Amino acid sequence: MSKPKKKQTKTERHDARIRKARQWVLTYQGSHIVRAYRKRFGVDTTCALKDLGEIGALPPEKLAAMQQAEQLRLERKRQEREEKRLRDFYDRFPNSNDTFYYIAGYTSGGALYGVTWEEMGLSPWEFPDDIF
Repeated sequence: MSKPKKKQTKTERHDARIRKARQWVLTYQGSHIVRAYRKRFGVDTTCALKDLGEIGALPPEKLAAMQQAEQLRLERKRQEREEKRLRDFYDRFPNSNDTFYYIAGYTSGGALYGVTWEEMGLSPWEFPDDIF
């Protein structure tokens, strides 16, 4: 019975991927090298850009522009997730806002009244663990 193979460390996988990528880049014929690299080696865009820059497959100016575009994309995605989280909160708790945890109603003059975030012992958007 043979021994099971030892799982490679992150560094060993990176070194092997770079070694294979150097050969792969020489034979690549397409125009979307980052997309092809991601698909071929099973990595995300950030890792693909870093690896292609490390082996010199992309010019430094193009690499910097692509990395900056990827950072902007990730930031937009993070903001969209946060906005979705807030929308979900408002959908679950339609009777709250930045000041009031629960809006009980309105006075005849149109002012809000209810339970504030401070009275609940929370700061706005600090959710109890059982809400989500």
